[in-house]
Amino acid sequence: MAIGRWHVLAAATAIWAASVAAQRDVAAVSPPEAGDYTQEVSRDVPGHQGVEFATSDNCLACHNGLIAANGEDVSIGVAWRASMMANSSRDPYWQASVRRETLDHPSHADAIQDECAICHMPMARTAAHAAGGRGRVFALAPGASIRSEEQQLAADGVSCTLCHQIGPENLGTRESFVGGFTLRPRTADGLRMFGPYEVERGLARTMHSATDARPEKGDHLRQSEVCATCHTLYTNAFGPSGEVIGSLPEQMPYLEWRHSAFARERTCQSCHMPEVESAPIASVLGEPRERLAKHTFLGGNFFMLRMLNRYRSTLGVTAPAAELEAAAQATIRQLEADTATVTISRAGLVGSQVEADVDVRNHTGHKLPTGYPSRRVWVHLSVRDAG
Repeated sequence: MAIGRWHVLAAATAIWAASVAAQRDVAAVSPPEAGDYTQEVSRDVPGHQGVEFATSDNCLACHNGLIAANGEDVSIGVAWRASMMANSSRDPYWQASVRRETLDHPSHADAIQDECAICHMPMARTAAHAAGGRGRVFALAPGASIRSEEQQLAADGVSCTLCHQIGPENLGTRESFVGGFTLRPRTADGLRMFGPYEVERGLARTMHSATDARPEKGDHLRQSEVCATCHTLYTNAFGPSGEVIGSLPEQMPYLEWRHSAFARERTCQSCHMPEVESAPIASVLGEPRERLAKHTFLGGNFFMLRMLNRYRSTLGVTAPAAELEAAAQATIRQLEADTATVTISRAGLVGSQVEADVDVRNHTGHKLPTGYPSRRVWVHLSVRDAG
C-alpha cells in the first residue's frame, strides 16, 4: 500500500497557495456584509464564562526534561510542540479550507470563522466569547510576528490550559460535540488544572506559586469522551442563497470508535498518547508515576508536519525543525506498522485475465482514513511476469 504522493503534492501546493493568499489578502479584502448569524450557524458554547488561559511557555519549564525508567525522553512540552495539536492554528490546509468556505458563503463569513476557531484556536475563541465577541481566524493566523495576547492564545493551538481545564460535565453527549467542552472558571485560588494523578499538597502549592494554577485529579482525562468534544464535527450546509439547508456529519472519529470493538478494549489516548512506565510528570520534585501518557498525539498527517517545517518562518512555527521531522517519521512508522495490513488472499488467471482479491484489515479504532472527508487511502497493485 502506498499513498499517491504526487496527487497529494499537487493538491497541497494549491492549498498552500490559497493559505498564503488568505493571510496576505485579509487586510485588503472588504469585510462581507452582515448576514443572519443564527444560533444554527454560530453558537455560543456554554460553560466558558470566567475562564482564563495561560500560554504553554508557562508550563514547559517544569514539564520538560522528563526521562522514563527506560531512558526515553518523555518531555511533555517537547512532544506536544511538534504535534498537529500545537500547530492547529498554523495548519495551512485548514486555513485554506476556511478561506474557501468564506468565499463561497460571504454572508456567513464571520460565523464560519467563529465556528472553525472553536477547535483550531480554542483559547482565543473562548476568550473572545467570554468578552462578548467572536472567534476570528485570518486576523489571528500565526505568522512571523505575534504581538497581542489574543494572537498568542491563537498561536498556541490546542494547548495545556485548554485540555487540562476541561471538566467531566456532559462528556460523550451530543451537547459536548463541536467543541462543546465545559471549562472550569477561575476560582479565588487560581486556575484549576485537571490531571490523572492525585498531587501531594506540597507539590500542589509549588505549582500554584509558580503558575497560579492548582492541580486536581480528574479521571475523565483518560477517557475518549474528552477527545470527542473536538473530534466529532457536525457542519451546517448552506444553500445558494445562504440559507441553512441541513447539517452533515463531517468528522466522526469518536462515534466510529464508539461503534467499534475498540470501544470495549482501548481508548483514543491508548493509541494517540501511548503510555510509558515509570516516568515523572514534572522535572521539579517530580516522583516517578506508574504510567505517563506521552503527549505525542500521533495521527496520520506526516505530510502536514513536513509542510509546517518547510514553511516554518511564514507560518510562525516555533517547534525546532528536528522535532517536527522526528514527529513526521514517528507518524510514518505508525502508518506502516499499526494502521492496517494489506494481503493478497487470492490471485490467479481467469481466462486471459489476472484476478486478485486484496484484503485491507483496519487496525485503527475508527474508519481508515477518518476525519476530514477528502482524505483517501490509495492501494497500489503491481502485476509482474516471471521475468
